[in-house]
Amino acid sequence: MPEEFCYENYGFIKRMIDVVKRGLFLLSIGCLLFLFSANAKTGEYEIFNLTTALVLVIVGAIMALQGKKRNNTQKD
Repeated sequence: MPEEFCYENYGFIKRMIDVVKRGLFLLSIGCLLFLFSANAKTGEYEIFNLTTALVLVIVGAIMALQGKKRNNTQKD
């Protein structure tokens, strides 16, 4: 175990990894919703599903990037 590992920071790092996981989950749900928001027969998008998908993708990406940035600064 490296000397710079500190048990006091373990909880913080674990929470940040959870934030990244939740962000990636929201991102994947948004992508799936975007995929299923199109009607193949008519070629039209359902606007409610499309806006919900875009919001989930944006929020998930922000959470994942923010958690990743905090993890990188914590390791340095």
